Amino acid sequence: MQSGAGLKLKPGALVVGVVAIIILALDQLTKYLVVQNIGMGNAWHPIPTLDFLRIVGTYNTGTACGYFPQLSIVFTFAPFLILAAVIWFYRSQTKPSWLLSLAIGLIIGGAVGNLLDRLRMGYVVDFVQVGTFPIFNVADAAVSTAVVLMLLWSLREESHASQTASAAGDSAAASKFSWKLGAAFIGVLLALAALTYFVCVLIPANFLR
Repeated sequence: MQSGAGLKLKPGALVVGVVAIIILALDQLTKYLVVQNIGMGNAWHPIPTLDFLRIVGTYNTGTACGYFPQLSIVFTFAPFLILAAVIWFYRSQTKPSWLLSLAIGLIIGGAVGNLLDRLRMGYVVDFVQVGTFPIFNVADAAVSTAVVLMLLWSLREESHASQTASAAGDSAAASKFSWKLGAAFIGVLLALAALTYFVCVLIPANFLR
């Protein structure tokens, strides 16, 4: 009976599975609809009054923001390593919270969605364009969201560990720490947003013409 204890699923494994399946289904369905109804190279404005939001059928053989298209074979097999690392990390957690389970589900669903594209067609279908930002898809959005959630989870874990260690401390110190935690989270998000804009928008527009 105890021989299968190591295979016991984590409490949040159901959340991981459900989220991953939902993201994978949405990703593949939206890509199919774009290819069949809009076509590659064509554009559609879902909201005519919002010109900055477009659905543009395109493909990407490279990595994020379209870099290194010549390394398509590398990006085809990289998701296997990412998935293995993510699953190992999740299983290493004694009591994973719902936040971590949600983030892991988003990563798995997004990674598998783009992986299926590369295995079947040799490229990833992208279609969502907001302003001058590079075109992306549901899988990309899921993985990006997961990064933010894991950052929040990491900060919450640090906060919980600090509060546990100083359980007998005063509430003023805990409140000060929570304020600093929130400020650090917002600061990191802004830094990530600025870095993403610089790498994916400013560099291609000004240096890679």
